[in-house]
Amino acid sequence: MKTKGIKNLKIGEDFLGYCIIRKKELRYKQNGEPYLSLELGDKSGRLKAKIWNDAESNFRKYKSGQIIKIRGKIKLFQDTKEVHIDKIRSVSKEDKVNAEDLLPESDKNIKELLEKFKDQIENIKNEYLYLLLEKVFPDNDALQNYVKSPTGKLWHHNYLYGVLEHTVCLLELSQTLFEHYPVIDLDLLKTAIILQYLGNPVELGTDGFIEYTTEGRLLGHVTISFEKTNEAIKEIPDFPIELSQKLLHLILSREGTRENGSPIPPMTLEGIILDQLIKLDVKTNAALRIIRNDQLPDSEWTKYNNLFDRFLYTGKKPEDKQDGEKSYEMDMG
Repeated sequence: MKTKGIKNLKIGEDFLGYCIIRKKELRYKQNGEPYLSLELGDKSGRLKAKIWNDAESNFRKYKSGQIIKIRGKIKLFQDTKEVHIDKIRSVSKEDKVNAEDLLPESDKNIKELLEKFKDQIENIKNEYLYLLLEKVFPDNDALQNYVKSPTGKLWHHNYLYGVLEHTVCLLELSQTLFEHYPVIDLDLLKTAIILQYLGNPVELGTDGFIEYTTEGRLLGHVTISFEKTNEAIKEIPDFPIELSQKLLHLILSREGTRENGSPIPPMTLEGIILDQLIKLDVKTNAALRIIRNDQLPDSEWTKYNNLFDRFLYTGKKPEDKQDGEKSYEMDMG
């Protein structure tokens, strides 16, 4: 059955479909009656939900990470959309749905992005950097594990193939900047763009929804990427010391400031550029998602956003076409 994702529905619309429980909490009304508060996720994103009836039994019955099928209606509460559930059940094998089916995924052409990514590696002229990338991606499995990872949990490229989409954008932006500033060591910059995300598949788990792993929380992707790159460098005979130091510096300083998580601030031309390119794509991607998903009803503005510390202007959206829309029987079978 084809359904809209929960994040794409408008206020007042009904939802019937599969979700995964990201969080659950038993709460109480002012009169003391319990209700179940959930955070649900599917390919469209995440949305809060409430169950008013049988709250305590449903709290015991359903667990975080569990796939469920629900029927409910989208409502507005404190400027935020949420789904009020009137029917819920566990899924069975006959439903033929798994956790990865519910993970958000890049809407770009993955095949085209992957070809662009591979072309960028093939165009690395520095023999040591090219050998390093070959060692890091020895086979297709290693490459797929890397490109399929999200880059973040909440704000930017927080979906499958987020690393691939984000990395290709940064590689192409660096090429454009090089045309204006040919003094840039482009091979070094591009290699750092790729290797800075080696830690993401370790840091972020994708078992049903995107969440930090224990190793990811304890070490962070910057540290993991640094260690993986340094280990690979040591396996290449006569790898130039200065080249190694500059590359590792780029990975360590990629967050820009110590306040943002960098052990050291960028102190090379390529480091300063990398920091700014990341900020450009990260904020553009996040702003587009916020404008698309968080516009207030009957308004030209989003709800207040903590990432940008401001409201974002959306402009007027054309009304969605109603003609030709299919209706689906609400069968909870």
